[in-house]
Amino acid sequence: METLITYDVSRRQPDVKKALKALSYLDYWTADQKTYYLPNTTLWKQNITQAEALKEMQAVITRLNQGQPLNNQIELERCVCVPVMPWAGITGKEHKE
Repeated sequence: METLITYDVSRRQPDVKKALKALSYLDYWTADQKTYYLPNTTLWKQNITQAEALKEMQAVITRLNQGQPLNNQIELERCVCVPVMPWAGITGKEHKE
């Protein structure tokens, strides 16, 4: 199963995205010989259920918060995990890191 995850965090979005990408989440996919770039806080992963993706997101937040002062703690404000298929979209532009 392919799962799309979209989320908002209170701070340190680049850290969250980097940690998720290290777990094989992607911020783009290729179809019909085109690359489709997802919105900045949206990623997807193959071979994972929606419940597993949510657990991974929560674990990422917990790990990134370890040893951080309270004023640098990340709050997971919103998070939705849904199946990737079916889909429709525009290609968009590549993300700037």
